[in-house]
Amino acid sequence: MQLKKMNAALQWLREKYAVKANGELVKSASGSIGARAELKTADGKTVKLLPWRKERRFVELKNLVDNRTLEGVSTLRFAYMAAGKSLGELLYRELDLCTFLGESEIRSAFAVRNGKAANVVVKLFDGKNCSVECSGALPEGAETLDRHELIARRGVACDRTVDTQVPQSSIYVFGKDGETRYTDIDTELFGFDNEEILLIRAAYAVLSDPALGRVWNKADAKLVKQTADVLATEKNGKPVVYKEEKGS
Repeated sequence: MQLKKMNAALQWLREKYAVKANGELVKSASGSIGARAELKTADGKTVKLLPWRKERRFVELKNLVDNRTLEGVSTLRFAYMAAGKSLGELLYRELDLCTFLGESEIRSAFAVRNGKAANVVVKLFDGKNCSVECSGALPEGAETLDRHELIARRGVACDRTVDTQVPQSSIYVFGKDGETRYTDIDTELFGFDNEEILLIRAAYAVLSDPALGRVWNKADAKLVKQTADVLATEKNGKPVVYKEEKGS
């Protein structure tokens, strides 16, 4: 990650939009299963970032639910396959997306694991069912594959176009030197990969709304425990069951 350049971009956004709160992106601790960077605020506090919650495709999926374009969502089908990531890292994000897009907390979950791959069945408190396929077994250098589908009583929505197996780039150029791709996804931030842009945007969102930092830190603590609990179900043969929190 280009942390120095990322922090320069973060400060540029702060100055452009007159955000008073200050902070910088720092590398996450070794062994962390969350995002690769976190936010260190000017007052010394650390905020765990959930950058996928600021990713356009997931924001739009959530809008389809909130605006009732999809009515009666019953099933969420997720798949996430990547090279060089542990099952914990993969499942951490997907469990968060279950609650973010499903708009309900996890009631129970069970995993079946085979080496670096796992299938997980999740039940939310409001009755929605989620199926999650995770694999960290892709060969080194392989492009990350993921797909998130919401199935409702009226309508189906997906973050990938029909029959697309890999993310599409914005522009493809085929010349004498082969294929060149342009993957810019942000109208203000250039020269970063998608992960870096999402981390900058997530950090900026927290600086713009400090209350969001408390929400994300609470979610992170819960996700770390839930990820460990779910992966442990494969060994003990029993699903993990949670009690509903008051006010949730």
